Amino acid sequence: MRVDTHLHVYADPARGRYEIENFPIVEYGHMDHVPLAGVGGSVTDALAALDDAGFDYATVLGSYEVPGYPDLPPGLDHWPSDPVHGRYRDDLIAYNRWVCEMTAPHDQLIPFVSANPAVMTSAQSYAHLAEAFGDWGAKGLKVHPIGIRTFPDDPGMDGVYDACVQAGVPIVFHSGPDTRGRGFSEPERFGGLAASRPELKLVLAHLGGGSWRATTALAATHPQLMFDMSEIVIWIGASAGPTVHEVASLVRDIGVERVLTGSDFPWYTPGLTAERIESLPGFSRQERDLLLGENAARLLGL
Repeated sequence: MRVDTHLHVYADPARGRYEIENFPIVEYGHMDHVPLAGVGGSVTDALAALDDAGFDYATVLGSYEVPGYPDLPPGLDHWPSDPVHGRYRDDLIAYNRWVCEMTAPHDQLIPFVSANPAVMTSAQSYAHLAEAFGDWGAKGLKVHPIGIRTFPDDPGMDGVYDACVQAGVPIVFHSGPDTRGRGFSEPERFGGLAASRPELKLVLAHLGGGSWRATTALAATHPQLMFDMSEIVIWIGASAGPTVHEVASLVRDIGVERVLTGSDFPWYTPGLTAERIESLPGFSRQERDLLLGENAARLLGL
């Protein structure tokens, strides 16, 4: 079984192309040629990419950001309990409903919804997500701390985490540095959450991204954490990126059974991602099968 645990779909492919073109990846330094997927990320694009690469399933990671990506109020490290951007509550709910309804006709696609403590109170998030994980069929949560300007231990996320525990679903967090140096998604920022909520099923994307050197210590301290290899395997050999041997060593240090395959489509394709993972040195066929899908099948109950 092959499972892509990190895929995005856009209702308007033009929006996908805009994000790819206007939010370039810089944390790995320079690379002469970045092999982008070259599509906008419609559901048709996603299904074709999965079929071309022989993938059985993919998690569609929804991500709702407030327009303009507003920052935290001055002097605060967490959002106020009374949501500053509560006027976008209906938009967030509508977006999550769209993710669930869009994926419903396609057995290959597994919906992951979004949350935002600047938009909903902790209690509102709990009630909304309980419905999404129940009646709507959502199977997990995606959180991009940089995009929503939220540290993982924000008290406004308590209801979010309670809903995920109650439903028994995983949370995929973006991990890595941000261009402003705020540190919302640095690997070490997840230690407190992992320690205080060990019952959460946490997946850190990109093996820590440009901060991949900090991932081994985090993984050793919190053995319940899982990680995906999206994006970082595409940037192997970049001026500030890891070598193929460093990625292989990182996966081995974390533990093969704790690492997942993700493409970050429509930035990159599932097929090329799988090729890069197949080319990592030192893994048996059985270990490669774990990385390419069997670990994800266990996590998602497939």
